[in-house]
Amino acid sequence: MSNLSFHVKPLSFRRRKRRPYLRIALILLALIALIIPSVSGYVAWSLTHPDKKPLAATPDSVGLTYQDIEFASADGTLLRGWFLPATGSAATNDRLIVLAHGYRGNRLSDKPSLPTAKALVENGYAVLMFDFRNSGLSDGTLTTVGLLEKDDLLAAVRYAEGQGYGSQGIGLLGFSMGAATSLLAAADAPQVKALAVDSPFSDLKSYLQENLPHWSHLPEFPFTPVILRAIPLLIGHDTGEVSPIQAVDRLKDRPILFIHGGNDQAIAKHHSDKVVEALARSKEEIWSVPAAGHVGTYELEPVAYVEKVVSFFKVHLGSQQEEGTPSL
Repeated sequence: MSNLSFHVKPLSFRRRKRRPYLRIALILLALIALIIPSVSGYVAWSLTHPDKKPLAATPDSVGLTYQDIEFASADGTLLRGWFLPATGSAATNDRLIVLAHGYRGNRLSDKPSLPTAKALVENGYAVLMFDFRNSGLSDGTLTTVGLLEKDDLLAAVRYAEGQGYGSQGIGLLGFSMGAATSLLAAADAPQVKALAVDSPFSDLKSYLQENLPHWSHLPEFPFTPVILRAIPLLIGHDTGEVSPIQAVDRLKDRPILFIHGGNDQAIAKHHSDKVVEALARSKEEIWSVPAAGHVGTYELEPVAYVEKVVSFFKVHLGSQQEEGTPSL
């Protein structure tokens, strides 16, 4: 029988052989630990400091007279916009509609804004269009998706009142972020008699938890939780403070027209449904075109859109031109 012999590598050699893989694994983990917060922090900064979009037109491009205006928000941020006087021999500017634009936009970026403003003006309403902070021509570098924008919208209402506009009634027309902000502002402004809101979210915190990848273009895990922790640090407030659904008790006596596309991929229609339910109103108060996307109802039904908004304000604010016909 031959002698069998085995060569056993020393334990220290085996350990040395595995150490390079361990080092690589530790380096990868360290890189991941650095990349996730770095990328998340950058995205949170970008979301709260979006670039301003320039204005692409002026109201005279659709035959409207306007005045450049500016006024300060509660914290002193200078905001800029336009005042569009009502037309017609009987027009007195005593009924005013203030428009509120969407996130990353300006006073003209929402497609329904200018044609609807034109129809309102031609039906006896003065219109105020302005840029929120860090938008269009307004000052500021921070966007808070409704928190400080509520102060901006309230400042617009106070400016109009100071000029003697809207003495017989003030209405709000908001789009997306501006729609949610309109609900928040109206809750603190009883002089707002009626509001039309197109595609609002019901609560910013829960909305971002569900939909942040739409804006961040990053996978929900692991980035969304980190971004959600970073945003309050950048804006100085918890996103839970921006919650139209929590303001419904102060809106129950106000007529509200909800417009929300059934195919909205940015802010799902159930956000409007939730607010309507909290207001204890009928779902019939939401006008929804099933194929419409985010603030997309006007694109599919432009005539019906303008007629519905103008008719809504006529019913709830009255008009100097009761016999007027909404026009595009």
